[in-house]
Amino acid sequence: MEKPKFLDKYDWQGCEAVQFDPTVEDMRMGADSALDNFEDGMTVDEIVESYGLNRPAVETILAFAAAKGLLKATA
Repeated sequence: MEKPKFLDKYDWQGCEAVQFDPTVEDMRMGADSALDNFEDGMTVDEIVESYGLNRPAVETILAFAAAKGLLKATA
């Protein structure tokens, strides 16, 4: 069965900071959104401050994305 389009665009299975649905732990922000904001130029500090996320969770998401090759190359 194909995954509905509104769900995460990346496979976050195995990322300890991402809950099942996939949101950042204890937050309602999607892990995809955190990654997208980072790729759009926001720093980790800006993501943490803007969305009230905890820094270790954001860092875990970004490390997981990098290890899985999910981060877009930046100039």
